[in-house]
Order: sequence, then C-alpha cells, then structure tokens
Amino acid sequence: MFAGSTLIKDGKVNNNIKKQFVTSDWHVSHFNVLSFSNRPFKDLHHMHEVLINNYNSTVPEDGVCFFGGDMGMGNLLTLKKVIDRLNGTKILILGNHDKGPNKMYSLGFDAVMYGAVFHIAGEQITYTHCPLRDTYREDTSKMKNNANCPNWHGEDREKYQKFCIPNWGQYHLHGHIHSPNSGQSNKIEGRQYDVGVDANNYRPVSFSSLESWISLGRQGVKK
Repeated sequence: MFAGSTLIKDGKVNNNIKKQFVTSDWHVSHFNVLSFSNRPFKDLHHMHEVLINNYNSTVPEDGVCFFGGDMGMGNLLTLKKVIDRLNGTKILILGNHDKGPNKMYSLGFDAVMYGAVFHIAGEQITYTHCPLRDTYREDTSKMKNNANCPNWHGEDREKYQKFCIPNWGQYHLHGHIHSPNSGQSNKIEGRQYDVGVDANNYRPVSFSSLESWISLGRQGVKK
C-alpha cells in the first residue's frame, strides 16, 4: 500500500526534496466541479489549461509529483491528453472517483497505489486520498454537499475505507474534501494538510512547503 519518498530512476537515487511535489483532486472533465467547488473558470477547457500551465510552471521536467486521487471523471481520452502534457514522473494515489489501478496506469501514470509514506524534516508523513479516519480537520460547514454523518465528508462510509487510514498521531496529506474558502477555513486539527488544488491556488505543493508546514506545526501553528 505504501511507498517511500526516495525514488530510483535510470539507476540513480532521486531524493532532491526541491523537485518533489504533491497535488490532488483535479477532476478533469467533471463539469459539476466548477460549481461544486466554486472554481473560477469559465468552462472545462479553461480549467484544464490553467491546471496544466500551473503544474508545468511549478514541477520541472525532472521532478516527481504525487497525485492524491480524483484525477478525472467521464472522458478518459481527455484525461490521458491532460496527463501526457504534464512534466516529470507522475505517481497516483488512488481516489474514490478514479478507475482501477491498471486503467489509471494505462492513462499515463508511472505508478499507481493506495497510499504513500514520506519522511520529511524528521517526521513520518502519510498520504491517502481521504483525511485520517474519524478525525476532524477543519470547519467545512460552508462546503457544498457536506455529508451529514459522523465524519464530515463521508469517510466513514464503507466504500471509502480503502482511501483512508487510522490516526496514530502522524502528519498526514490528503485531498477529497475540496477545502472551502480557498483553504482558509478554520483548522481543527493541525497535523493534516489538504493538498487539493482548491486549497492551493490550483497549483502543486512542494516538499519544501511541507517542511515549512511541519516547522509551524511543531510551534503549534495550524495551517
């Protein structure tokens, strides 16, 4: 299920933290996400072009990006065309809207898995599509279609169990919740980071930024 953050490519170890990134919840070809997440795009083509351009201006050709799931819905040909235009090595952490591992691999990802573990700034960081199981991260009362259930976006549903893991006190990266207010909603738990595009100006998040987040967390600052 999990993989370390150090990759071997062409026989060489790549552990350059400045060239590794995370992102999530692109929702390629998903028309309803424009209104669901209040995205500032005039249509899907506009959204695709901005996401691609923002990505390629952030992730270099020799970079590595971990995608936290929900890459697209509907037209798989369009999704493949988008993936083919993206720089670097592309690793997918499966989300609830993605097809199976073999299909997603065939669309252009270099690896497909259900989760990952990174070691950054001396901390163990887990990464799955959903937030930690049974743990509140932020006030999502302004989020459209907020689930009326014990956990605020449905992660207690049986079908989501393979996309989330238990909380054992670790730092955790996730997507899935489309954080409202551009990610500025009130944070309840400071050890989790929504790396989805809606919360990060429609750009990937660098591992260097994650180092800063961990440093702030050690000081008790909730991001």
